[in-house]
Amino acid sequence: MQQDHGAHILVVDDEYPICTSISEMLELFGHKSDYAVSADETLMYLQKNPQTDIVLLDIDLGAGLSGEELLPVIREKFKYVQVIMFTSQNSLEMGVECIKKGAFDYMTKPFREKKFLKKVPLALERKKIAKLNDLYMGILVHDLNNPIQYILGALEYIRSSAWGIFNEKQKDIFTTAEKGVTQIRTMVNNILTISKFENGLITVKNETFSLAKEIGGILKLFENEINQSGRNLSIQYPRQDLMATDKELFSRVVLNIVGNAIRYTPHEGKILIILQEKPDDFLQVSVINTGSFVEEDMREVIFDKFASVHLERKATGVQNFGLGLTFSKMAVKTLGGAIWVESDSVVPQTTFHFTIKNRKET
Repeated sequence: MQQDHGAHILVVDDEYPICTSISEMLELFGHKSDYAVSADETLMYLQKNPQTDIVLLDIDLGAGLSGEELLPVIREKFKYVQVIMFTSQNSLEMGVECIKKGAFDYMTKPFREKKFLKKVPLALERKKIAKLNDLYMGILVHDLNNPIQYILGALEYIRSSAWGIFNEKQKDIFTTAEKGVTQIRTMVNNILTISKFENGLITVKNETFSLAKEIGGILKLFENEINQSGRNLSIQYPRQDLMATDKELFSRVVLNIVGNAIRYTPHEGKILIILQEKPDDFLQVSVINTGSFVEEDMREVIFDKFASVHLERKATGVQNFGLGLTFSKMAVKTLGGAIWVESDSVVPQTTFHFTIKNRKET
């Protein structure tokens, strides 16, 4: 008989006997268990049963997507489902890679029920914490918005009425305070928008605007920081200046990517922004900065909203890029494009590329 505290577990393996034997065993231990033998069956099942707690996912599925390919799809569509990868002995390294990509844990074949059952309460606790984090974060962000607006309003009043009596040191301190509050507001907006993306509440607009004017306005926000540090920033625009997409989302992606580039470029370092027209009406934006390096196995992880956890586990000194990259990936995908990272340890140098569909009228 199933106990009230049992987990809802989906076993995914392309070998039918393995699925049935593991599912039956889990039922005996008080858990609800079903099975799927392909990626398509898995996604259909989770769509109908979004309350599923754990997916035990074989890396080596047959036809269609592999377990490794299915993992990010599950993470994106069913963010609270905890995935435990199921690997053969010669796939241990792959199991570790899957953890870096968001799996909760991994196990090796043959299936050992005692080992798996020890992981179940830990996975359930992680799912619970993730839900509570989202709930409390939403409340916190909502409550933060009003005081931030009050502070910004007060700073704006001081700047307009008392700026002339400040000495240079006081002006620098005031500008630093403005920058700090603006950064907090940006983080709050990123959290809010990520939540909207995850819950399907984003409405995409389409507006035609000038790339030079819009990006020029964004770069103006960083003007003092660039000038004071001796960093060199240059930009190359495409021949076609007009862009048609959601201007707000596009601008916030540029703001996040350029902000990170400036943050990790040392004094007197170089930042280059290149905008290029690509086939099929795509615009590619590349932001190149010297002085930073992202290891190859972390170039996907840094877009995850739990990236800081992965980076702490890795403990190799890789910088934490924050939620701005999580927002950027969601926004770029929503706008019909892609985002990726290239990095060179010799220079060192890091380049963030992203593409956006130009939905210009024909």
